[in-house]
Amino acid sequence: MPTAEEAIQELLEMSSSIRQAVLVRGDDQVMASTFASKDSEAAMVRTARGMLKEAAEESQVMGRTALNQLFVETGSGCVFIAAGERDTWLAATTGTDPTVGLVLYDVNTALKTALEGEAEGDYSK
Repeated sequence: MPTAEEAIQELLEMSSSIRQAVLVRGDDQVMASTFASKDSEAAMVRTARGMLKEAAEESQVMGRTALNQLFVETGSGCVFIAAGERDTWLAATTGTDPTVGLVLYDVNTALKTALEGEAEGDYSK
């Protein structure tokens, strides 16, 4: 099974729309990232964590089931977040007008691949 880093690289190969991605456990344990700068990575983690938290709280208020994915579109691009087991989540950014369903599928697949690799004991961080 692929490592977290390999799962992120496979994500970039699968989806030409994705510019950057980060795989996180909990609030700030980065398991894999495509960001060259630690400052940019940390900013993305903070922003995505905040978006995920607010969306999850709103989902609860509306009486919905647990949030497992989120898509946010801005004027300059989009953010996709998939939440997985063991408080692990993957956030990815794209440019404008991505194929939303395909990117969500790819982000969820990369997250599942990374978690399966971890469960197989291929890596730990």
